[in-house]
Amino acid sequence: MRARVDALTGRVSMYRLATITLAIVLAQAVLFGFLDVIGPDGYAILGTLGVVIVATLGANEIAARLARVVPHRESSVITALIVTCIVQPSLTTPGLLAAAGAGVLAALSKYLIVWRGRHLLNPAATGVLIAGIIGYSVGQGVGFWWVATPALLPAVAVGALLLLDRTRRLDVGLIFIGLTIVIIGIRLVATGTAPLGAVTTVLQLFPVVFLAGFMLSEPLTLPPRRWQQWLTAAVVAVAFSVPFGFGPIYTSPELALVVGNIAAFAVSRRSGFSVRLVERAALSPFATEYRFAPSRPLRFEAGQYLELHLPHAADIRGMRRTFSIASAPELAVAAEPRLAIGIRTPESGSSFKAALGSLEPGTRIAATQTAGDFLLPRDASIPLVMVAGGIGITPFASQLASLAERGEQRDIVLVVISSNPGEVLYRDVIEASGARLVDLAPDLLAPDALRELIPDLAARRGYVSGAPSIVAAARTALRRAGCRRVRTDYFAGY
Repeated sequence: MRARVDALTGRVSMYRLATITLAIVLAQAVLFGFLDVIGPDGYAILGTLGVVIVATLGANEIAARLARVVPHRESSVITALIVTCIVQPSLTTPGLLAAAGAGVLAALSKYLIVWRGRHLLNPAATGVLIAGIIGYSVGQGVGFWWVATPALLPAVAVGALLLLDRTRRLDVGLIFIGLTIVIIGIRLVATGTAPLGAVTTVLQLFPVVFLAGFMLSEPLTLPPRRWQQWLTAAVVAVAFSVPFGFGPIYTSPELALVVGNIAAFAVSRRSGFSVRLVERAALSPFATEYRFAPSRPLRFEAGQYLELHLPHAADIRGMRRTFSIASAPELAVAAEPRLAIGIRTPESGSSFKAALGSLEPGTRIAATQTAGDFLLPRDASIPLVMVAGGIGITPFASQLASLAERGEQRDIVLVVISSNPGEVLYRDVIEASGARLVDLAPDLLAPDALRELIPDLAARRGYVSGAPSIVAAARTALRRAGCRRVRTDYFAGY
């Protein structure tokens, strides 16, 4: 089931998936508006949508030109669609101006409220919040969150589930939704509402599902570590659920999310750095390693990833990419610090890979963070089985190289699955670590084959890294073969 879902959603980029799901929600809302199933009028939704899209995209184009960067238009479309879902639909001049203002402020926040090249606050929430504060002085409300209505909940829930599943943030969304239900539910029960009725009320009349799936899950404003993401979800839930008011500042979903973004930044802020390209080397006819010198000694843990920011004529995925670090952490804090990433190099790669491939040695590019939770257990006595799909071997290369650097021996079986027969990337690193290597064709990835190749598989802890389809298939195969604990490394495609 997991493999089929990943294959379906993996056909499009993460940005495109968000655009499609939001468009479906809005299309249904327009239809229901015309049929008087929901409160907002269909024409008002369409008029507000048109004004917000023009305002948001226009502001983004102007800001990008002033900042001398390539505008990321699909990201702005997503922002405009979200803003449309949470401002008051209107065909009046004041209402449309307020909605347009929220779109403009949302677009500008990506350029004005930034740290080391990353925007800090959810753009849509920020735009609506600031527009609401400005509108307070003239009596013009902005934040309305009309999308939180029972008739739209099924479409919103399916879209939220797809996005949370694709980003592997379902736990984060559930923490926010669950804690919000508890806090608000207690107040409702105290006023006489039945417990089940309280849960239903929160889910149907509060925008908890929409906020969790379409806004809280945004990777650029979530902190990198899982415990930090859980903390952020809890902060947003409390700020969302506890009523207060002070002039134009009062309890609202947009304020709650901004407060959570600030908390996320506070627990995860790191000083920025850059990396200088030293050289590139072919790992195989299909993969290349890029070796960099960081601007300062860099501390990270084996298995974590590096995010690079490379201005170029970007495709729909923008100017940032994350890559698992393939070199040992010990090399990044040496007298001459070094780190490396390995990437697949198909004939028609992404715009980012093309720009990276055209860099001359000595070129510096910005790195915004190192992060990730795909780490080996602290207990060295735990036997492990690693399954690497193609270039997914890079975090394992870092971990095995680190073990070799420290002279640490672990009981590890590394299963390499490659669509190119005989291709085993980082073979020298694997051999130096002492790990047992198993080269397995993709069509042989099955429980019976794994049990035959690794008789003590049930006693091992599993780790899987690679493309979504490989990760899903390997995780399922390991579980069915008896491996009870499996950790996965996954890239959602933002």
